[in-house]
Amino acid sequence: MPERNMKAANTVVFSSLDEYCSSRAEALSNAGQPRWISTTSPGRQFLRNATLVAQLSFSASVKVARFDLSNRAFFVTSGLDTPELPDVLELEDLDGGMLTAFLSELKPVPAALPAEIRNVVEVADKTSDPGYQGHDPLLISRLYPNIQVFSAEDLLEDRSFTMFFLICLRDRRRIDQWIDQQLADILNVVAELSPASIPYETLCRSVLEMDPSALFLALYRCLEALYAHTQTQRLMTALGISKPWTEMAETLEGTLGWYPREEPSLEALLGHALLEDLQAVVSALNDTIPDNARSAPSYVARKIYQLRNALVHYRPFHHSFPFNEVNWNRLCEAMALLVLHIYGATQ
Repeated sequence: MPERNMKAANTVVFSSLDEYCSSRAEALSNAGQPRWISTTSPGRQFLRNATLVAQLSFSASVKVARFDLSNRAFFVTSGLDTPELPDVLELEDLDGGMLTAFLSELKPVPAALPAEIRNVVEVADKTSDPGYQGHDPLLISRLYPNIQVFSAEDLLEDRSFTMFFLICLRDRRRIDQWIDQQLADILNVVAELSPASIPYETLCRSVLEMDPSALFLALYRCLEALYAHTQTQRLMTALGISKPWTEMAETLEGTLGWYPREEPSLEALLGHALLEDLQAVVSALNDTIPDNARSAPSYVARKIYQLRNALVHYRPFHHSFPFNEVNWNRLCEAMALLVLHIYGATQ
């Protein structure tokens, strides 16, 4: 990545503050004047040379990004509060260079009122004060939702969204939301699965949702990613083909347009599940697997698929689903265990 222009980055930051206030009919008196965030020598090195590796925006102000510098990964967040860090991350002090890089690249919307911004930004600029040394990064950071920085050494790039997921999950633990500790512990284990197979971006968004069904659907998508497994493996065995099943599934869809039907594929996939996980799913749905069921995987697949359809479709038939009888913590825990055990059996 080419070196970042420090002057241009600072211009982006203060221009966005100018625009924010102007759009609310409270224009800053020093709008457009030369201003910057003061920083240290290491901060200037970060601002110039840190590479933006990955980013994720949940709203106009809630964002997370990974910057790499040398052999260290820096995770910067806005609008999240992470008092308990994932084991591999260390808390870092917020430097002016890090702050400028984050604000200029991700452009979070301020949380402060225009009057509060005026009290900070209008204090000085290069034109009105020849001795101006830049704005205090701490004061600038307070104009935005809570900004934090964490770091890890020698972290593979493909683990970026795994870390995003763990950070989001830790944020969710700080307030009294619907996810209980038992479910949170299982979701932490899910983060150990390969980022090539798990849609961590979807999981990130789901744990920050107020609606628990979002997490159920995200975990359903984890299983959906394996739907082609059983049929593809059977075909490869018949043809004597030895290669990763995922490559074969991609070839089949790309050349023949073949992809598996959902409910039968889910049933086949649940054939790899532990019986206690299947029982946990129906128990969370206030049900039991009947003795006369064709098979436990078949019965549970139908229950999961019915709930999935009731959540994503709007036909009158689906409106009758008894959502108030669902124990969402235990259902999502059971779904997460299905993901863990089935991935372990099929990868």
